[in-house]
Amino acid sequence: MAPVAPARHPVLDFAPLALVFGFLFAVSFLPPDTSKSEVDRFSRISVCMPSLYPPLVTAESATPGFDVDLVHAIAERNGWRVNVVSNSAMGRDFNPRHWRITRAQCQMLAGGIANTQTTSSFLDLTAPYLMTGWAFVGASGETLDTVRGPVGFHSGMTGLDRIGLGQYLRQKRLEVAVTEDAKALRAGLEGNVYSGAVTEALSARQVFADSAYETALLGTPLQSFGLGIGFWKGDLTLKQAVEETLLDMWRDGTVATIAARYDIDADLLCNPSEPECATGAERPPETE
Repeated sequence: MAPVAPARHPVLDFAPLALVFGFLFAVSFLPPDTSKSEVDRFSRISVCMPSLYPPLVTAESATPGFDVDLVHAIAERNGWRVNVVSNSAMGRDFNPRHWRITRAQCQMLAGGIANTQTTSSFLDLTAPYLMTGWAFVGASGETLDTVRGPVGFHSGMTGLDRIGLGQYLRQKRLEVAVTEDAKALRAGLEGNVYSGAVTEALSARQVFADSAYETALLGTPLQSFGLGIGFWKGDLTLKQAVEETLLDMWRDGTVATIAARYDIDADLLCNPSEPECATGAERPPETE
């Protein structure tokens, strides 16, 4: 005779339902998200940005930077004034935990906010609107696999993984010469001191914009990720308003117009209509 299972207590059948109702009841006591209404109330938004990170933030008053123009355009459409809070630590490092920025300083962060797991654990981000990473610069058709001779390198003001790049270049048995600045990098390439150059993608597009050299973003296994706008965790009404404004700016061509002003090529733009940009996933490598 088969053993008879003990009868289940009827209270246990309602336990999952009780937990759900309990959770919903607890949520009702959370404070409301007033992030957007607070900005609307004062018609003013404070934005933390790096002091200098061309072409996203520059020192030129006439062309203050891609992200500066983008933020002002977003604010104007929402009826806000912009208060830029400069932070010199931003731009040197993609980890926001190192920037020592607090909610009291700004409601929004821009100017090179990387859409990475580290950043997402600290901030809520919009979908990426730009891609960056290490890039190769060389003559038309040239790649890291075809260059013959030393390759110039300038890190720029980024927190990209230099160790990973160094290992990658050593595997390709390339001789690398480190330059002091972007100007020296271009001079070395134009003077045939270097057969090619490696630097951060956005910086490369700006430095070599008026030259015949071609720039290609280096993908896997090197870092390549999107840049978005950051918000403090829980400020979802403000984030939603900015995302909706950004979508409108993509549709009417405003984002592309601002990008053209800073010689940012279309292949570095990350339109949210593209699946990999909507999710923030990495793009496949363009070369190699």
